[in-house]
Amino acid sequence: MEQNLSPEQINERIAKLEEEVARYQSELAVLRSKKLVDALAKMDGPLPRENHTVVRTERGLTVKDSRLTLYSIMDALRENNSLKNIRDIYELTDAEMLDILDYIHLHKEEVEKEYQEVLKSAEESRKYWEEKNRAQLEKTYEQRDVVRAKLREWREQYHAENKP
Repeated sequence: MEQNLSPEQINERIAKLEEEVARYQSELAVLRSKKLVDALAKMDGPLPRENHTVVRTERGLTVKDSRLTLYSIMDALRENNSLKNIRDIYELTDAEMLDILDYIHLHKEEVEKEYQEVLKSAEESRKYWEEKNRAQLEKTYEQRDVVRAKLREWREQYHAENKP
């Protein structure tokens, strides 16, 4: 490159380079689009789209920025609640609801497998706590029977003392 260029020559050179860069960027965008279209045409199944709602956390598949799991939504769906009702109950936007349904549809096998695991875990937990509480309830019932017997005894004693 020449060292002694006038300001006008520098401006002309910048303009030419900017035009060339714009032409290359345009050509690059066209080629990238063609490459993407070719790749999508070779794919089997629905076209992927970005999902901004469903995220994976330590709790499993959840709605972004909330504690709501997809499994809760699937419970509601299985109970034959309407989509509008589910959306309203969980205070979801239309876009969030569409993302959730889209995710469930596109990852049906994976989501269903996880859902079954969650149901199994919940059932095991329910049985555990039911058994654990059964022993506590039996103890409580025994204490209740002792208290009732003592009250009967006191009542009989009171009636016996206050007879004319």
